[in-house]
Amino acid sequence: MTNYIEMSQYYSNDRTKRADVVRSVGDPNNRVYGVRFNVDEHNLGIEWYEGKSESWAESAAENWVMGIKETPNF
Repeated sequence: MTNYIEMSQYYSNDRTKRADVVRSVGDPNNRVYGVRFNVDEHNLGIEWYEGKSESWAESAAENWVMGIKETPNF
């Protein structure tokens, strides 16, 4: 997926990790949410959550910056 907008951001306490909740654009009936993972301002990639809600993606983002969720393998 290449066309998306940023919905919100989450940061680790030391601000080295940032997770951006994103949403695909286009057909409103086929919106997909995901998280763009960043460490020290380096983009690691986006993990898409097809069929999941915005709150699901927000939880994934928050869990990652808190160290609960492991960094996905891209």
